[in-house]
Amino acid sequence: MTTVDPAIEQKFAEILAESRARSADIAERAETVQTQIEKESEQLREENERLCKELDERAKDNEEAANDPNAKNQWLKRVEGKDATYQFSEAEEATYEAPPEPPKPPAPEAAPPAASAPRHARRENFDEDDFSNNSWLD
Repeated sequence: MTTVDPAIEQKFAEILAESRARSADIAERAETVQTQIEKESEQLREENERLCKELDERAKDNEEAANDPNAKNQWLKRVEGKDATYQFSEAEEATYEAPPEPPKPPAPEAAPPAASAPRHARRENFDEDDFSNNSWLD
């Protein structure tokens, strides 16, 4: 058998211990990260379940509202306390005065000149069936 130099054996033991320590540290960090991921995953799953239940309730409410015959009746949705018209008080009605009538314009002095000639001169040979010759404005 061959003997191993004690310095090499010592160096090998140091390297082995150092690598086992690094391996244990890496395993511990990996376990910590894995635990953190599991916690976050559980929280997300619970949040997702809660949101799914909420959406199911909303969908159920929307379906019920869609099937309700009174849902589209705007008269039933009116607000009783709000009146859209303005109510005058007695004091405001008493102080209201009609606006003064505007002065009448003076009467025209001369009548506008009457149209003396028609727009289109009539042809002497008038054909009643020929509509292109008729002036419908005269």
